[in-house]
Amino acid sequence: MTPILLWVLILLVLISTLFIYYYILSKRRAVAVDRKLIQLTRSLDAQTESQEIQRTRWNAASSALEEALIFIDSDLNVSYASPAATKIFGDLPDFGVSVVSYTHSEEFEIFCHDAVATATHNELLEWQTKFQDNIFQVRALMFEDGAVLALRDISRFHRLDRARRDMFANISHELRTPLTSIRLLLDLLQSHDHTHDSTDTLRKIGIEIDALHQMAQELLDISRIESGKSSIRMVAISAAELIQPSIERLRPQAKYKAIEVHQEEMSEIQVLADLEQMQQALGNVIHNAIKFTPPNGHVTIRAIDEAEYVRIEIQDSGPGIPPHEVTRLFERFFRGDRGRFGAGTGLGLAIAKHVVQAHGGEISIENCIEVGAKASIRLMRADLT
Repeated sequence: MTPILLWVLILLVLISTLFIYYYILSKRRAVAVDRKLIQLTRSLDAQTESQEIQRTRWNAASSALEEALIFIDSDLNVSYASPAATKIFGDLPDFGVSVVSYTHSEEFEIFCHDAVATATHNELLEWQTKFQDNIFQVRALMFEDGAVLALRDISRFHRLDRARRDMFANISHELRTPLTSIRLLLDLLQSHDHTHDSTDTLRKIGIEIDALHQMAQELLDISRIESGKSSIRMVAISAAELIQPSIERLRPQAKYKAIEVHQEEMSEIQVLADLEQMQQALGNVIHNAIKFTPPNGHVTIRAIDEAEYVRIEIQDSGPGIPPHEVTRLFERFFRGDRGRFGAGTGLGLAIAKHVVQAHGGEISIENCIEVGAKASIRLMRADLT
């Protein structure tokens, strides 16, 4: 065998050996890749199954909620809508859709934009909006890449509130007509001479008529306040001109209980007030002071100059306010243990607070150091505007 043929043979053997080596190596790599692909496929299948289970559980949980849930990202695209949300806005497409395209509400998009742009992480925001003639309360919770929105239909509560306001207004109007007739008949009876007992009885009837008229007025006032029909027309008026008529209107009630209503010298500084509404608010507070003051007690009313305000104080000599009731005094329809001293709607102080706050003022009630309670009303001075 020649040397050349020998080298050729050796070269062929080497090439065959390398080919066999790389063939075996590639086979092993292919097997490893196949195994890896099988593992990845199984892992993906497991994750898909887990996600499907989680989605099913999430849909079931969100379906049990009254609220409709919508998830949006930082670009205001909807990434999830609960079954309750799809009942309102329809099915969510597979691809991303903007919140305005999904809800068909530019106002809602503006709210969402402001919430995502200004709210901090985990901050809860609330507002109300309208879809398809229904009113929804919206709660938005921000997170790192967007927000979750919970929408609750509160239309029925608004309808109930409207029905309640209408009922109050109707009751008030229905009461005022017979009360006016009874008052005229009472005035006619009182114009004649009667025995002492009869005169006292007629006076008691007059007190009760005034109490009923007060209740009817409070029902009408709260109906106007809640409906937004109550407007404020402020004028400059002295504290004395504001307070005096409210006191005189309630003197018969105080006289019946032998309560002395003491009016300290009033400041001539003028305040800004709607005369009719503020006298009604003051009357409610003074009425409360007289009602909760025992016979032979006293109620003191004063007006004090302050830097930017005039503070009106109504102080009584009653039993004071139980500590656990102080924070609830201005709640609508709240009548605490002191209610045993007389009937009422529990609306007087709530109305007074609304009127005072609408004037840009403040109202508070606290127990006095020695005896009784003191109400403070702060109104803006007219000479500083």
